[in-house]
Amino acid sequence: MGTTVKLRNVRITFPHLGVPDRFGKYSVGVLVKKGSPAHELLLNRLRDAWTEASDTYGRAVFEPNPTNARLLRAAYIKDGDGEDTKGRPLPEYMRGYLQFGAQSNKPAAVVDANFEPLSAIDSDLLYTGQVCHVSFDLVGFNNQESHNSGFSRYLRSVVVLGGGDKIVTQSGQYTDAVEEWSED
Repeated sequence: MGTTVKLRNVRITFPHLGVPDRFGKYSVGVLVKKGSPAHELLLNRLRDAWTEASDTYGRAVFEPNPTNARLLRAAYIKDGDGEDTKGRPLPEYMRGYLQFGAQSNKPAAVVDANFEPLSAIDSDLLYTGQVCHVSFDLVGFNNQESHNSGFSRYLRSVVVLGGGDKIVTQSGQYTDAVEEWSED
């Protein structure tokens, strides 16, 4: 159950891959350049997941022919050109990107570009802005008690390619991290 998504040449943020985050989860944020092949693949896989969820929970919950904006909202994916919940612009490093997180209760497979496993110590070398391939499962849900439906993202694997400008996010400082990614 679920739709596997494999995004190539995306940037990661706030990686907690070797040691769990403060919630006890292994997690990573993902930045997908708008208009990139990864962006198109993400939208296509969201449509696949939507169809599966519609078959499971019905069209009343997952209506036919959702817009791209509806798909992104259902998967809790932020548009970096938008605003936060208080109406403030999102950080500079998110402009031109879609942003979301993926997590797991158990460690994800993390390997380098040669598919050699990275240890927990090696994963400490990961940084916000690094270029990676990221794989996760989209799983639809419908909580009838809270009248909430959408998609959860369960982290599967990360291939660390290296490169990518480090994004500084301390003390409210942001660097312009918008760049084209190679199609390797």
